[in-house]
Amino acid sequence: MNGIINTVIALILSTFMSMGMATVIEDEPEEAVEDFFAGLSSGQQQIIEEYKDCDELEKIQEDIFRNVEFKVEDARTKGDVAVAKVKVTNSDFSGVKDAYEEESYNYVMENLYSDDIADKKKLSGECLDIYEKEIAEAADKGDKTTTEIYLAMEDDGNNGWRIILDDETKSALMGGLSLPASEEKDGDSEKKKKEDLANTLREETVSYVLEQEEIPAYSYEEVQAMDMSKPSGVTVEDLKLVTRYKLVGTEETLYQLEQDYNLNCLLLLSIASHESAYGTMQFHPNNVCGYGYSGFSSVDECLNTVGRVLAKNYLDPSGPYYKGKTIDDVNKTYAADPAWDSKVANKMVYFYKVISENHNKQLEKLK
Repeated sequence: MNGIINTVIALILSTFMSMGMATVIEDEPEEAVEDFFAGLSSGQQQIIEEYKDCDELEKIQEDIFRNVEFKVEDARTKGDVAVAKVKVTNSDFSGVKDAYEEESYNYVMENLYSDDIADKKKLSGECLDIYEKEIAEAADKGDKTTTEIYLAMEDDGNNGWRIILDDETKSALMGGLSLPASEEKDGDSEKKKKEDLANTLREETVSYVLEQEEIPAYSYEEVQAMDMSKPSGVTVEDLKLVTRYKLVGTEETLYQLEQDYNLNCLLLLSIASHESAYGTMQFHPNNVCGYGYSGFSSVDECLNTVGRVLAKNYLDPSGPYYKGKTIDDVNKTYAADPAWDSKVANKMVYFYKVISENHNKQLEKLK
């Protein structure tokens, strides 16, 4: 134990100038640690100092530290430096980053065609609200994490100790919470200025969305070669750009079928659009896909039935009508018309073109 603490003290001497510090006025290191944790719980001690004040920052800090507990297991002093071994227990915030990314991503994609998305101030505010909510939910959940840390201190020369906080120590104090950080500008050798948390969250979300959400337009040959058992990646709002007539209002159903079965929902939309002229011509009630010889109670019921059948019977290798995973393969057992695959493929080419142009134009507005 003594060897570990002496090693930590030696490291302090060479590294404390580059770390964040918190000053507490106490005679003994143990008392300094107690005062430091009391400040965390009361909100008087700031360790998220790289961020500017904002409306939600006080609430975020309150949620981060409202369940924090600690126990000083040992403390040693050597000259003008000291170190305390502390066992810290806090709410488990390690999942906040992933939860925030998922929800903020979903928010952007669900509202991609809204004018609010291009408003950086509004989007920043929404991202901050999502982040605060995820932190509050993690604090309420009750899951805990315990970490053993070494709090390093330097005598401030005025009967007080400056507690030295590196990023690893901060993370342990905050229950494994990963704070967002803006990219450091080239040539910026000085310590970064305070960041706007809301803006930093927005930039992180926008970067995450832009990395994976461009939707390409495909040629006829590319569509014909596609594996239709793989999702298209389009959103409900994307689908609203291309549904027509009696297929308007089916976007949620089409999207959900893609999520449930990994079925390219544009294939199903193309089949319905071709077989029934966008739902305006049906041989049987609501049978927009030309499937079987009976009707359905609704267009959505037809799409649900045919979507499930396509995924399980035509595109699954274990399915009774499986011949492969392209539109041509489906054509072999789905339709009598040998040119059916070409007509459906042309619909898909058109849908991808319209969605790609509009979807990617909206993504540009996020930058």
